[in-house]
Amino acid sequence: MNVAVLPATTHPVAGALFYLEGGPGGSATAAAIRVNAMFAEVGRRRDLVMVDQRGTGGSGAACPHGYVQGADAAAVTRYVRRCLRSLKGQPRLDTTSVAADDLEAVRRALGYGRIDLYGGSYGATLAQVYLRRHPASVRTVVLDSGSLPDVRLYDVSPRNAERALDAQFARCAAQPACAHAYRHPRKQLSELLARPPRPIRLVSGRVVLRPDDVAWTVFWLSETAEGAALIPYALDSAVHGKYGVLAGVYASQLGGSNLDPLARLLPFWVILCFEPWGSMDPGATARDGSGSYLAAAALARARLFRRTCRVVPKGRVPPASARLEVARAHVLLLTGGDDPLDPVANLNGWRRVFPNGRLVVVPGAGHGTIEYACVQKLVARFVERGTAAGIDTNCVRHLPLPSFIVG
Repeated sequence: MNVAVLPATTHPVAGALFYLEGGPGGSATAAAIRVNAMFAEVGRRRDLVMVDQRGTGGSGAACPHGYVQGADAAAVTRYVRRCLRSLKGQPRLDTTSVAADDLEAVRRALGYGRIDLYGGSYGATLAQVYLRRHPASVRTVVLDSGSLPDVRLYDVSPRNAERALDAQFARCAAQPACAHAYRHPRKQLSELLARPPRPIRLVSGRVVLRPDDVAWTVFWLSETAEGAALIPYALDSAVHGKYGVLAGVYASQLGGSNLDPLARLLPFWVILCFEPWGSMDPGATARDGSGSYLAAAALARARLFRRTCRVVPKGRVPPASARLEVARAHVLLLTGGDDPLDPVANLNGWRRVFPNGRLVVVPGAGHGTIEYACVQKLVARFVERGTAAGIDTNCVRHLPLPSFIVG
């Protein structure tokens, strides 16, 4: 296991906070600089620990490099099959439950008692699995932009994406300059999704922007308040023939048509193919996504996974429980008010699961809230006290959101 420890800056050391990266497939140790900055206050009295779970970062190897058409199910399937033949190890163990047990082994090896956990996105899923498998080892848990484990995240993503975009367009309509410049952004998006593939020439090269690519680009932008501020301008420009903004984001942030870097790691496939929360059902996606701008793109993704998962060895996954287990640890749940992937709706019923929990919704924020200084202070106070009771969270109501870009 590849492990990094940022020692506490004061002594005696009060304990350790384990930082769990998103993904699945993200490298926790690669985020060390960001972790040091975001958890600076926590790091005064607690070590900050990062562990690359099996198959990721320094604890594994990526599949071979090379261009792979990310939307071509046959090409992706062939690539994953070649990857399985080329890499050593046991991909069946590249699952969340095994990763949780590995974290426990690291905790023991480093000599810590009860630890604090921070997990963002997929890291929040891993944190919940660790909490349920090793409850006596946990002091506090921060779940940032996560969902409860009984939510089939990707089956409901089209509906959640539509809800987030509606909220972002409503904020545009409430700002006079944005409302005047972009009267019908949703209609413009629908128009772009109805157009045939469009070849675009950028400084970096030529890309072909298909309707699904437009949808995924808008989804990626909607994940942050900064990205959302660009959406109406990008749509309006593209409708009038200027695709540079959309195509530039698509090429630089989504890799163009090339396979996503995380999809070049076996844990990405083993986890999403066989863990109930991550698996994708084309039928459920089609039913839930009806009317969403992301419907066709999400359905194509589900069909691609259905085909590719046939060649992936079944991972070691515990049988799903009919009921979510109650966790007695103190838990701080953070979610962005405009998160298109893990919205507050994916936490319905959290009070029963986390009776010692507290939910904080950050208005206007997208996927991931720890970037805000206000949230960093809340997390530091929560970890220091060991409880969210009595912590003043009013600062999240006054976070400045970026103004919509008006061309």
